[in-house]
Amino acid sequence: MYNKLLHWSLVLGIVGILLSALGAYCGWFYFPTMIHQKVEENVIITDGSEQYKRFVQLPQPLSFKVYVFNVTNSHKIQLGAIPIVKEIGPYIYKQFRTKRVQHFSRDGSKITYVQDQLYIFDEEASAPLRESDNIVVLNMHMNAFLQVFEKEITDILQGFANRINHRLNRTPGVRVLKRLMDRIRGKRKSVLEISENDPSLAILLVHLNANLKGIFNDPKSMFVSTTIKNYLFDGVRFCVNPQGLAKAICNQIKESGSKTLRELKDGSLAFSFFHHKNGSGQELFEVHTGKGDAMKVMQIQKLDDSHNLQIWLNASENNEASMCNQINGTDASMFPPFRQPGDNMYIFSTDICRSVQLFNQHTIEYKGIPGYRYSIGENFVNDIGPEHDNDCFCVDKLTNVIKRKNGCLYAGALDLTTCLGKSSIMKSILR
Repeated sequence: MYNKLLHWSLVLGIVGILLSALGAYCGWFYFPTMIHQKVEENVIITDGSEQYKRFVQLPQPLSFKVYVFNVTNSHKIQLGAIPIVKEIGPYIYKQFRTKRVQHFSRDGSKITYVQDQLYIFDEEASAPLRESDNIVVLNMHMNAFLQVFEKEITDILQGFANRINHRLNRTPGVRVLKRLMDRIRGKRKSVLEISENDPSLAILLVHLNANLKGIFNDPKSMFVSTTIKNYLFDGVRFCVNPQGLAKAICNQIKESGSKTLRELKDGSLAFSFFHHKNGSGQELFEVHTGKGDAMKVMQIQKLDDSHNLQIWLNASENNEASMCNQINGTDASMFPPFRQPGDNMYIFSTDICRSVQLFNQHTIEYKGIPGYRYSIGENFVNDIGPEHDNDCFCVDKLTNVIKRKNGCLYAGALDLTTCLGKSSIMKSILR
């Protein structure tokens, strides 16, 4: 009897060990490997798959938040007072993203698309704030015009000379313009410096100042009173029925190609920050589908048929792409799987024409699902300059602005002249 019990005990012990080993194998190797493979299969973008449907149309809108600095003492600023601003927001918009797929590559590892975006104001989430709220803000388009006029006066006046019609050519103002163009050719002086010793050029500045009224709706200061909706999307109108030289200047502004400007049906112009992003997209993306390597899914391969940007400076003699012009990461709509604590990653933002590194902050839980929270670094636009090996971001297109000793803008500002065009030349990274 004792021998039989011992026998069965040994059998049960061996079976228990085998079951434990099998359980350990399944729990530590087989099931994780199977899940890993299933995740890989589900994240790869193939025509007609569920992932493809999510890729084309995000199942839920993104939340787009806007904060604005409202100037509260604009009249006193004209008298020399320090600006006082009040941050208002967030104004929250639902951002719907849809991709218009052009084609897959022959081997299925790349997909090309144009991304459309639609912004709809979320009244409930934004309450008590409304799109109709009045704000006083910097007159961006007028400030940009004056900056460009100061920086690229020769090119502007040359454009005037080529485009002004015969009637304007007979006016005294245009003859003075040509004189000014001849005076500054090959030089880079302030317009005020040039006009100090030339009364006729001083008269020109008075003439131009008078025409600013016809261009920018008789501005009383460098600030404009408008609404959130107009400032962000519908547009702040200017160049409304300009005459004479003002009309020529408006035509020059119209031809600048800035993304933030558009011509309205009545011929006037409108400036807004995001109207060009609301509707049909423009940039052509080529991204990895994850086929052959799921860790590369959605990694941008080309933008507008180019592996690199031509926005920022290329310092090398052979004009190789600088780190500023490199395109890294995804378009931020999807990310590769299998993120680990401590892993950082990149996204590429067409809003600021550059790649942005995201740093893993900590773990979170969303509706019972664990995840990781990422954010941009604290020194995102602070540590820019030769000493940080990224002075390629210092395009130096702005004049009459305070800069650091290394020649770059102060912390929180990025020169976007070559990114968005000459009518939207600097962006402050507020958050």
